[in-house]
Amino acid sequence: MKTSRNIKILIIGLLTLFLMTSCASELETETFENSSLITVKLQGTPSTYSRANFEIIDVQIRVLEDESDPNAWVSLNTVNTGIHDLTKITDNTVVTLVDFEEIPSEFIYNIKLVFGDYNTVVENGLEYVLDIAPEYDNASVNIVGKQLISNKVYDFVLVFDTDNSIEMSSEGNANLNPKMSTEMRLFNLF
Repeated sequence: MKTSRNIKILIIGLLTLFLMTSCASELETETFENSSLITVKLQGTPSTYSRANFEIIDVQIRVLEDESDPNAWVSLNTVNTGIHDLTKITDNTVVTLVDFEEIPSEFIYNIKLVFGDYNTVVENGLEYVLDIAPEYDNASVNIVGKQLISNKVYDFVLVFDTDNSIEMSSEGNANLNPKMSTEMRLFNLF
């Protein structure tokens, strides 16, 4: 009786081990044929302002050369929309805006941050509403110019130069002239 119990335990253990290894190998061999994974993160630079709040409502990529084409810009699944204080996300801190989204492996011309209406800075205890010039159309566009390759992970970090993006006028107005750079890291899935 003790022997049959040990055999049952051994058989159950072997079945469990077999099922676990077959599931693990399935996940390891998953490929993204004709597509890539993309992440987009936001980071600020050290600033003289005590707060620099920016409302991010969308992240888009341009996939067509003709920017005026209605299908040129594609919205990504932005997971962290809302107001972000860029003075708090500097150095090694980032905010993930797009998290491992699968997109077709095609040429990306630009990445664009689309701003909402609530953009402010605080200087010397006074809060200023940031006016965005009409030519920026509530967005900051960065050149990428990269052909995506299938089965790769692209990690884009948009580094927002906080102080150089804000212009204080002599009349006491604050204007936003977005200045950002893009860092890209490429990872292999396998």
